[in-house]
Amino acid sequence: MNRYFKLLFVAIFSGCIIAYTNLFNRSFFNGYCSNNATWQQSQGESDSHVANSLDLCRGDGVKQCIPPLMRFKQLYRTSKPNSLIACVIEKSFSTFLTAIMCFLHDPQTFKDSNRTLDSDIFGDRLCKDKNEFTELKKIGSWQKMSIFTVVRNPIDRFVSGFTDKCLRENVWKKFKNRCAGCKTNLTCFVDKMYDRMHRFARNPYKGIDFDDSHFFPQSWRCEFSSHLVKYQIFQLDGANFTNQLLGLLSERGVDENGINFINGSLHHRTPHSTMDSVERAAVEETVLSSPYLLRKIIQMYYFDFLLFGYKLPDIPVGN
Repeated sequence: MNRYFKLLFVAIFSGCIIAYTNLFNRSFFNGYCSNNATWQQSQGESDSHVANSLDLCRGDGVKQCIPPLMRFKQLYRTSKPNSLIACVIEKSFSTFLTAIMCFLHDPQTFKDSNRTLDSDIFGDRLCKDKNEFTELKKIGSWQKMSIFTVVRNPIDRFVSGFTDKCLRENVWKKFKNRCAGCKTNLTCFVDKMYDRMHRFARNPYKGIDFDDSHFFPQSWRCEFSSHLVKYQIFQLDGANFTNQLLGLLSERGVDENGINFINGSLHHRTPHSTMDSVERAAVEETVLSSPYLLRKIIQMYYFDFLLFGYKLPDIPVGN
């Protein structure tokens, strides 16, 4: 019964968002969907700042917000023995999830290569081009397989991505156009990524770059616009994330040794992890304390918050 109500909610909510995306019946979307996106109030939230966050993309404000469910690049990883497909979203457990699916694809070869889940980094991954697809229709009998993905709080994903790529790796030193050409300037980066998202939403372009892949909305991925109800979606920062993921793998026939191998690595940090870094804490504090930055980031990811069940952050009083 819980699954039935979940699917019903997703279907209704998806319909609302698709209506918005296609610019059909905008008054219905504004009146019904926004009025029903009140899970914050149901939790006892009554702070005016929260209402301010919700209002950002209502009425005329919707024009300033990045639309949901655009068709963007997709990254799928498969395990045919387990009849399982994972959609990988950059900066949302992507490196680790790719390694897990590679292990499931061929456990013996993975172990024989002396790989671990936290050492199978993207650039040198064992399963490159072996279990990887860019469209569901290219995966044989995909309709009969279980599909899942991992999402992340949009603020956390943005902060982690900027910290990792622009402050720690300094990718802009080798590739001058990365980090939107802003180097370590956070405000510059937010402004330029916001503009790029708007430009892509108006006229999708083919020249998707490094920044687009790591920062464009999660709702644009995984062919959600047409297949959202088929997905099991796990929140990376959810209290039951590990149990949910391992539970799915167990359901799909992963044996006890495989479950233990994966579980033993889940508590490790990948080389990209910024969770406990000083740089990350500083970026997060800057974002959450700046009305300008936070407002613009919410406008970028407003529908990611709603679609994936995350609370919109309070916007501090200011200009």
